[in-house]
Amino acid sequence: MRSLLGALLLCGLTLPAFAAEPSALIGERRARAEWAKAENRQDCAPLALAASGEPEGAPRAAAFGGGWGVAFDLPELRSAYGFAGTGLLPDDDADAAVQRDRLYRQWPYFRDLAQFPAPSFAGYGQEGAEPYPAGNPEGAGLQSLAYVRIAGQRCTYNVWSRISRAHLEWMLGTLRIAAD
Repeated sequence: MRSLLGALLLCGLTLPAFAAEPSALIGERRARAEWAKAENRQDCAPLALAASGEPEGAPRAAAFGGGWGVAFDLPELRSAYGFAGTGLLPDDDADAAVQRDRLYRQWPYFRDLAQFPAPSFAGYGQEGAEPYPAGNPEGAGLQSLAYVRIAGQRCTYNVWSRISRAHLEWMLGTLRIAAD
């Protein structure tokens, strides 16, 4: 392998930056790159997905004022899904019980996120904090959105999927902090 790498470099070929740093988490490199430039990086750790799902998109930077974001594009759907650490808001300083109550009342669906330290939770539904319509309870093709709070982090994360409710719920279950 080393001789192949040397031959490629001698021929003037270079490896893409991501090839030098393998990651088990999906979107981790992009999240870390965007997080490193964000104003909120001291209070809002980067996230990534523990597994790839279907459909699998191509990660790219997503703009979130004061924060960082990663969107995944599909061939025919830009920003099909993603996650972001948003810029800090005054409400972000409230304690966990207040945050939990706020998200529980604001969103039609709520769940704890056991993969993170307690208390970590998400309020979610259709964008605008709306329930999914009776004719489309799966949320297929709708803009699903979650507000996520993770113990030890000051920001409110956004997680979204334009694929389906099940896809958003899958993302909520596979999110991980991209630790050092």
